[in-house]
Amino acid sequence: MDYLFSGYSALKGDKGAPQNPSVTIDRLCDRIVNSTQLEDRRAGVLGLKGMARDWKKDAGTKGLPALVNVLKTDRMDVDIIKAVLDTLTILCTSDKMDKPKSKLRQKAPLPQSEQVDYGLMFSESYVKDSGNVTLLLDVLEDTDFYVRFNTIQLLMTLMTNLPVQLQESILTSPLGISRLIDLLDDRREIVRNEALLLLIALTQSNAEIQKIIAFENAFERLLGIVLEEGATDGGIIVQDCLHLIMNLLRYNVSNQNLFRETSCTQKLQLLLKSRIMADTPKPVEIPLTDESNIWTEQKVANTIAVLELLRILVGLKNPSTPVNQNVIAQANILSPIIELGLSTQVPAKVRSQALYAAGDMMRGHPVSQDLFNKKVIGAGPASPSTPGMERQYSRGKPQRAAPKSPPQPAIMAVIQSALTSKDFLVRAAAVYMFQCAVYNNADSQLAVASTLTPPPPDNPNSQLEEKPESPGSLLIAALLGAESARVDPYRGWFSAVMLSHILRNNPHTQVIVLEHKFDEEGDDEPISLLHKCMYASLIASREGADIRVQIGFLSLVATWLYDCPKAVKEFLSEAANLQFLVEQINQTTGVDPIVQGLAAYVLGICYEFNDDSEPAFTRASMKSLIISRIGVDMFMSKIERLREAPQFTKVSQYMLPTTEASDALPDVFFDNAFAELFKSTYESISKSITIVNARTQIKNKSRDQVSDEGQEKSMIQSLKELLARQDREANEMKSRYRDLESKLQAQGSSVDATISDFKSQIAQLQSQVAEQTGKAESLEKEMDDLLVCLAEQDMENRKLKERLRVHGEVVDSDDEGVENGDELDGEDGVSRLVGARQDVSHLL
Repeated sequence: MDYLFSGYSALKGDKGAPQNPSVTIDRLCDRIVNSTQLEDRRAGVLGLKGMARDWKKDAGTKGLPALVNVLKTDRMDVDIIKAVLDTLTILCTSDKMDKPKSKLRQKAPLPQSEQVDYGLMFSESYVKDSGNVTLLLDVLEDTDFYVRFNTIQLLMTLMTNLPVQLQESILTSPLGISRLIDLLDDRREIVRNEALLLLIALTQSNAEIQKIIAFENAFERLLGIVLEEGATDGGIIVQDCLHLIMNLLRYNVSNQNLFRETSCTQKLQLLLKSRIMADTPKPVEIPLTDESNIWTEQKVANTIAVLELLRILVGLKNPSTPVNQNVIAQANILSPIIELGLSTQVPAKVRSQALYAAGDMMRGHPVSQDLFNKKVIGAGPASPSTPGMERQYSRGKPQRAAPKSPPQPAIMAVIQSALTSKDFLVRAAAVYMFQCAVYNNADSQLAVASTLTPPPPDNPNSQLEEKPESPGSLLIAALLGAESARVDPYRGWFSAVMLSHILRNNPHTQVIVLEHKFDEEGDDEPISLLHKCMYASLIASREGADIRVQIGFLSLVATWLYDCPKAVKEFLSEAANLQFLVEQINQTTGVDPIVQGLAAYVLGICYEFNDDSEPAFTRASMKSLIISRIGVDMFMSKIERLREAPQFTKVSQYMLPTTEASDALPDVFFDNAFAELFKSTYESISKSITIVNARTQIKNKSRDQVSDEGQEKSMIQSLKELLARQDREANEMKSRYRDLESKLQAQGSSVDATISDFKSQIAQLQSQVAEQTGKAESLEKEMDDLLVCLAEQDMENRKLKERLRVHGEVVDSDDEGVENGDELDGEDGVSRLVGARQDVSHLL
């Protein structure tokens, strides 16, 4: 303890008088930097640690460089490294998270400068140099418990203050992430758990770190820890491991591919079982649906984490969903998930998540949808996995098996959960699962549509207390049950939503359901389901039922009528339906604007897909009805108000309420599929009313032309004669064309020969011209030379005569004559030469 005494002795002045804190910190920092003895440096660090909390500004400003230097030079000493890490953690901890200071310090007023968050400031100073972060990652090589624990605590503090900067600094370290991953293999649970929390924080939003961690064999390590801790029966460490796996997989396609290729998806089936201690040496695996399970809060959280992990793999917007669905189907993971969601022994939170997960696994996947259609629920107690174990156990004690309900198809259980469950989330999840089971699957839609009629009374199960039902008959009974709608508005709403999903994008199903009739007492003719829905909507409107009841009926009718002219004809065959819609739109009080907008939308669909097969309400008559009794502006305003209603704009994909109100109904009014249908057809339905449809004009014109049967026959005969005449003329034109073509070919050959002759003659003439041109150029050159010579000779003669006269010689007349003659001859020669030159120039 000598070094402790020597360290704190620096706090004393002369005769034990306390010194100024700033001076004391200066001395401690000087001792840390300049002392040659390790004990002195260690004592200085401990002294600085003691003053760091109360005098953070001075300790951090003066001591931070010294502490970093100790990390570089004294890494081999565990005690001094622990003290340095503790001191850095104190300095970098944000003032908002720091512990309250001593009472003495609280009494003194804080200056304005101390309102700065020094923890954040020192964190920035430390992380600014990425080498400082690398030092901490290198320190993790030490296996000492406190060194590793304190290092993780410091990194977590820096991550809390500066997450982006710390992530970038860790990426610059070549082995930094590898050292962090190696902490998962530490057998000391505290170190491993703290490392998990740090990795969760690091992988929250950085894709590069996610990829590096995934390729460090993280998935196998984490799943191994989960199974070692007891899967869903484990503690908080299981939840943390699953949370880290979700961070690595969410929005990261490459990591999902790695997860799938390393067969980790198949291992998820092992997490869907519980392990209890029975009369066997090893724990016994039982399904999560077994009555022996005790659902603690941690078990619920772990199970929900497993289900969320599965939902990430098969999310709606995940490009790898089809491949992951195939792997999940092959691994037989869907079946226990369905059983988990439909088991009444499971908490509602787990059931809802299981139903959502099962729905995502089936959506658009025919193999999984077929498995669901064949699945039977409640077929007796599940047999344990251990041979010879025939009784159920509850934490090691045998229990008597509770009586099981008769087996029923899974789709029946889903519909019953949606209609009768007491928890809204379970009901919404069951409806979503039903939607996914029939999504883009015409066979599944037809299968449900064919069961709208209940089983006959003479069936073998008619003697049971609970009369046998079919999926379709359950939906119809809930849809048209007025009494149940008063108590539970969502019962009819959910049934309307499920019926709309078997009608969507399937014209065949729309027609089949249209043929479903009801025999009413006192009526000679049966009533179709479509008219029953409109009548029920009318009764709900008059009785002031909850708005959700009318929304369910009108949404179902709109989906039914869309792109189905036969359904539109059936709808218009009852004039009261159209009258009810017009009254709803025109009513000024007592009708919710959402209902008015839906009524206008249904009316627009009737107009758009009306093929005029109903004489009483043709497109023209409906258009005049809308214009005269409603008005185009009123019609458009009602639809526009529906589109902008908050109940419509806040529609959830999973029908989740946006607010939690225990004393009121959830704020869920529309199904997401109907909202997407409305948004995609809003423009076309609106324009069909406001703009004259060209399709109507074409149809009316064609009907006018063939209205009279006699005119039609005569028109056909005249057209036949016209075609025959045109055929003859066409043959004549073809023969003339062939003659002209042969003549043109003959003329073309003679013209080609003439052209070739002309070309040869032109070539010969061009050669002759070139030859003559060369000769003329040579003659011209010779004549130019001669002219020059004659001119020189003439000048010479003149000079000689002039010299003779100067010497007194008299030139004779003969000589003159000769001379004159010579001159004349010379001039004549020159003129002849000039003329010849002009002739040559002319030739050129």
